[in-house]
Amino acid sequence: MSDPIVPFRDSGAQWEKPHRGRRRVVIIVLVSVLVLALAAGGAGYLLLRTVGSPQQTAASYLTAWQKGDYPAMNQVSIGKPAGGLAGPLRLAATQLGMRRLHLVLGRVTQNGGSATAGFTATADLASGHVWTYRGQLALVKQNRHWWVSWSPAAIYPALRGGERFVLSAVWPARGQVLASDGTVLSSAAAVAESGSISLLTGNVVAATAAQAKALGAPYQKGDLIGQGGIEQAYQSLLAGRPALIIRIEGPGKKVDATAVRFPATPGHNVQTSLDLRYQLAASHAVSSAATSKWVDMVVLQPSTGRVLAVVERPGGFDRALQGIFPPGSTFKIVTASALTKKGLRPATTVQCPPTVNIGGRTFHNFDNEHLGTTSLLNAFAVSCNTTFAMLAAQHLTGSELHSMAEEFGFNQKPALGIPAVLGKFSTPHQPVDMAADAFGQGTDLVNPLSQAAEAAAVQDGTWRPPQLVISPAPQQSAQPHKLSSALLNALRPMMRAVVTSGTAAGVGLPPGVYGKTGTAEYGSGRNPPSHAWFIGYRGNLAFAVLVEGGGVGADASAPIANAFLRRV
Repeated sequence: MSDPIVPFRDSGAQWEKPHRGRRRVVIIVLVSVLVLALAAGGAGYLLLRTVGSPQQTAASYLTAWQKGDYPAMNQVSIGKPAGGLAGPLRLAATQLGMRRLHLVLGRVTQNGGSATAGFTATADLASGHVWTYRGQLALVKQNRHWWVSWSPAAIYPALRGGERFVLSAVWPARGQVLASDGTVLSSAAAVAESGSISLLTGNVVAATAAQAKALGAPYQKGDLIGQGGIEQAYQSLLAGRPALIIRIEGPGKKVDATAVRFPATPGHNVQTSLDLRYQLAASHAVSSAATSKWVDMVVLQPSTGRVLAVVERPGGFDRALQGIFPPGSTFKIVTASALTKKGLRPATTVQCPPTVNIGGRTFHNFDNEHLGTTSLLNAFAVSCNTTFAMLAAQHLTGSELHSMAEEFGFNQKPALGIPAVLGKFSTPHQPVDMAADAFGQGTDLVNPLSQAAEAAAVQDGTWRPPQLVISPAPQQSAQPHKLSSALLNALRPMMRAVVTSGTAAGVGLPPGVYGKTGTAEYGSGRNPPSHAWFIGYRGNLAFAVLVEGGGVGADASAPIANAFLRRV
């Protein structure tokens, strides 16, 4: 037998062939050490790396500035005042009369730990001018972040601490408010002929300190401004743009720099649809009326919807355009139209008792009049409340009456250029509410503007949103829409019968008048007061006359319409 192989040994150490598994362990340990070393170096890099960029900081700052988000601006700024940036930025905006600000980031250049960011600012000023200038932000890197290094120069490059913007303005000739034919309405002579004109045009007055502050720089106490009506609503257009200088002043009113100069732009005229022929005729009819009650009157042109005349007695609040009143029997135009859609016609046989009980409430006619069995045309002409209360409860749903009311402009938003409202109608859900709405004694509400537009729709065959300012015309949300021929064929003979044989037969109206009277109770008690209505049309003229608290429409309002029609 051979001897076994024994490893060589010496006195200091021994050597033997390495085991394969032991070599693998050594390699893994070495690799792990290398990985840990690299990871440690990477972590150090991440801890030292700068967060964000000068572009991102500048963009965040400008976005917040445009929105007026001052806290967000503070978060990316250093060197700001103790109270933050809201104070100096709001002060600068007030000094300039700034209405809006648009900011666009431009080129950003970096040089080590600092950078500059250019931007373009476009400021809309209260004077009507648009000021565009180039600005610059200084940025610095601190604590691994980029910051806006704020100073007043961040608002405007030439602005320094302790300085402010100062505006000086010279206003040009003011524009005029005109009638449809170009006659100046915003004059003492026009108002002297018809005082109601000033309710529409407003007045031109010297601004108080409070009014000038509300309008913003460069307005100052004593500058001419519009107060009420078109003069106020179209102030910027009528006033034009002043010759304007924006200066930078330091302490002691020392002018340190002139930022920009703007030339003046004359004021523009505003043209209305008012026609002095009809305005003066309406004014005479109202002023000469026997009643001592308040009177409101509107005249429209059916073919266009243009307002030709608006008259109030006395003045003050413009009740003809903004007031809201129960319509009384003038609403029967809407109810009759809805019934027409259900197949009823002027010749349809109906009942007109003195009273009727619907849903536990008793409805009655004026003076408890009654016709017994009659036609729908005759019930409309003599204004039988019980007929319309019963027919509505029997034939209509609340949504059907609501839909028809909206065909006549109820719940629409008019755009006259000055504040105005149209009729309001809420859907009735109970028979008793339907009955009350059917003859204008429910929740339905109107004014002379809405009622003149309603009469105009019957005459022309199309309901049109009323117009007053025609240049520059305000944008209309309400749109014209045609009425059905069946509806018109029913309404026109019924409205004519009101004048020839019905409630307005004794007024002595001229030929060709179509109308509807209304007596609208308001208030409470056994014998509440009532408003007097008469609405209608003749040719291409539609009108609505309201005598507030005047009683019976045929007695108080129809004579005023008669006096008007006989003067045109």
